[in-house]
Order: sequence, then structure tokens, then C-alpha cells
Amino acid sequence: MMNYNFYKKVINYIKKVFRGKNMTYDFENVKVKQIEDKINLKETATNDGKNNLPRSSSETFSNCENEAIITADEFRNNQVSKAVDYLNSIKGKVIDSTAKLGQKNFYIDEFKNRIEQTLTAAEGKLSNLKSAYTTQNNEVRNFKLENKLNREPKSLTTFNILIAMGVIAVLFYIELQVNANLLAPAMASGLKEGLAIAAAVAGLNVFVSFAVGFYALKNFHHVQRIRRNISKFGLTIYLMFIIYLNWSLGAYRAIHEATGENLIDAIMGKSSVTTDAVVGNPAFPWSVDLTFTSLILVFVGIGFALASLIDGYLFNDPYPGYGSVGKDRNENQKEINRMREHLSSEITGLFKNEIRKTSENRDLIINTTLRKEWVPNITSLENTFEGYRRFADELSFALDHTIGEYRSFNSMFRTDSEPKYWRDDNGKVKTNYYELSDEKRNPEKVFRDFAILYLNKDQIEKKIEEYQNKIQDESNDFINKLNSYNEEINQKIEEMRSRYDIS
Repeated sequence: MMNYNFYKKVINYIKKVFRGKNMTYDFENVKVKQIEDKINLKETATNDGKNNLPRSSSETFSNCENEAIITADEFRNNQVSKAVDYLNSIKGKVIDSTAKLGQKNFYIDEFKNRIEQTLTAAEGKLSNLKSAYTTQNNEVRNFKLENKLNREPKSLTTFNILIAMGVIAVLFYIELQVNANLLAPAMASGLKEGLAIAAAVAGLNVFVSFAVGFYALKNFHHVQRIRRNISKFGLTIYLMFIIYLNWSLGAYRAIHEATGENLIDAIMGKSSVTTDAVVGNPAFPWSVDLTFTSLILVFVGIGFALASLIDGYLFNDPYPGYGSVGKDRNENQKEINRMREHLSSEITGLFKNEIRKTSENRDLIINTTLRKEWVPNITSLENTFEGYRRFADELSFALDHTIGEYRSFNSMFRTDSEPKYWRDDNGKVKTNYYELSDEKRNPEKVFRDFAILYLNKDQIEKKIEEYQNKIQDESNDFINKLNSYNEEINQKIEEMRSRYDIS
């Protein structure tokens, strides 16, 4: 019995060493005493011995020995059943991860389709833009011929709009402040009334002038005589109005300086100053002698009006309608050039992103599919198989020990010679009494449904290296194909850029 316990300890130690930290099914320890107690080993062996059983001529195991074998086999079958349940839980994982590792993971055709779709979409848009550009360019050319122009149209841009509006705003604000401060002394309510009058005058000077510049001045050199004449007539009326308006405003200021009275009161007959003191009528500004301050008021107004007139004239193209004709064409031209320049960087970005994704996918397959999925599960299967081998060895050893104990006790009380089956072919008493058959000992035969997946430790290490090399080689090959394809696509892009060059 001491002998068996020693060997059992050795076997359990070896189990722990080989199992390591990997997952596995833990086979229960074989409890020899439970087997011996169940078959009532000592008592049965003693009684059999006293009765000279089994007979000397017997060639088969005794009932007690067979009962020990049956008990051990029931225990083994129970453990096998539990191990099968465990192996079923990882079988699918091993198959799935093996399939993933075995399949092709990088497909150049899928990426090529994406690139081709991108190029096709870009060329379709460029084709439409160029077609529209050609039509619009013909319209510009016809407009130039009809209106005898020898320059390209000036297109209105957001920047141009901001500049023009900014100029108007600045002119309006400056004139408002100047007029308000110069008119305030001549108004009954001072600065408040001065701001109101100044705002009205500044609005007429700035905004009306801008409109006149945009709609009238542009026609000054129009190819059609009637539009030129209308423009000249309108500009004449405008200039007369602006001069009169600002001259009258200066006269208001000059009259106030001469009389000291509020001009509105004087006009309404509410002034304390005699009519003779009034040195003119602002409605007839030429009848009023202007002072230096009033002259400043006049020239500021006229100057800002002319500045707004020019701002309106330069807004969009100076020639009426020319800017609108050229706007769509120029925008299409810009969009075509933008797409031509952007296409190369867009495609380059797609290639760089694909190379980055390839590296990430390669690392993901190796670190996750291989190391975190396949390796633990295939190692667990291998550990379970090896665990069963140790379990079967332990069970075989236990049965051998049990049967040896039975024969030892039996022989102590026998009077007849030993049964025939206790001896070998040479007539010597056997020292090895029982050994499990290969069908029950070999895990590849016991777990036939899982044997096809089984790899030993050396095979696992070799397979890991094979998978890593396969994945690495496949990703490198894919990247090489990407680089080669990139050169091909760059050539196509240059050809496309050349086809849609409208500079």
C-alpha cells in the first residue's frame, strides 16, 4: 500500500507541472480505497483463499477481481462523459478559430473595387462639370463677341461681397458721425436730431450711390447706345441730386452760423430773428454764403457719395451682365481644378488607410484570433488529452495494485496451488496483474470525435509559428500588391487630370 501512495504522489505532481496555467478538464483522482471497500477486498480475498477460489485450473479473473475492474470502469466512464461535455464546449471555438486562421484574410479585389468606384464617380462628376463648363464658356465667348469685350469676366466671390459691404458700412458710419456732429448745433434737439438728419442724408449718399453705380454707371460704356444714353441721363440726374442735397445741407449749417437760430424754427416763422437776418434760403443753396465748416459738410457728403458710386460700379463685373454670365463657368472651372487636385490626395489617403488597416488586422488576427482564441482552446484540448493519459495510467496502476492486493491476501489462506491465470507462459507468478487496454487508455481512441483536432505541445508550437508566418506573409504580400496597384492608379489619375485640364 505504501508503494502505491508514493507513486500516486509522483503522478499528481507531474499532472500539476504539465497542466500549467492553461484551461483543462480536471479528472478526479483515483481512490483505490473506495474501490477496495466497495468490493470488500480483504474479506472477499480471505474467504476466497480459504475456499481455494479461484480454482487452480481457473484461467479467468475471479468475481472479486472482475468487480474491481467493473467499478473502475464505471468511474472511468463517468469521467469520460464529463470530459466530453467539456470538450464539446471548446470544440466549436477551436473549429471557428482554426477556420479563421486558415482562410484568406486580405482581399485586394475588394479594395480595387472601392478605388474603381471612387474613380468612376469622380470621372462622372468631372465629365458633367466639363460639359457644363464647355456650354458656359461658349456663352461667355458669345457674350464677349456681342458686347465687343476682350477680357475675361470678373466673378463675384464671397470675399468681394464682404469687401463691398464693408466699404459701404464704413462709409456710412464715418459720414453719419461727421454729419451728426456738424449738424447738431443747427438742430433744436441737438445731437439727437442731428443723428436723425445725418442718417437720412448718409443713407442717400451711400446706399443710393451704390445702387446707381451698380445699375446705371455700369451701362455707361454699354455696346447698346440706348443703354449708354439712359445711363448718362441717369448719372446726370444723380450727380445733380447729390450735389444739391449736400450743398443744401451745408447751407443749413452756414445759415445757423450766421443767425444763431435754429434753422427749422426760422423756416417755420418761429424765429426771434427778423427775416432780414436770414442770409439766404437752404432750398436755394446758391443764395447762401458757405462757411468753412459748411464746406466740409458739403465735400464730405459728395466725396462719400462718389466713393459709394465707385464701390457699386466695381461690385461684380463693371460691364452689366458679364459677371453673371461668367460666374457659373468660373465656379465650374474652380470645382474641376479642385477635384483634379483633390483626387490624388483622396486616393493616396485611401491607400494609406488600407495599409494602416492591414497592419491593424494582422495584429488583431495574431493577438486575438491566434493567441487569445486558438492557442488557449487547442492547448486546453491538448491538456485534457494528456490529463486523460495520466488519469488512465493512474487508474491502470490502481487496478493493478488492487488485484495484486487481492491475490496477496488470497494466497495467504489458500492450500491449493495458485490459479493458472496467475502465472505467465513460463510458469512464473506474474508481478504485473492488470493493464487497461489501448482502447480505454489512448485518449485519441476514447475521444474519437475530438481526435482530429488534437495537437501535442510540439505540434501546437509549430502550428503557432506556421500561422504567424502565414498571416505575416499574407499581409506583406497584400501591402506589396497595394503599392503596385497604387502606381497603376496614380497613372490613371494623371491621365484623368490631363483629360480634364481646362487651364
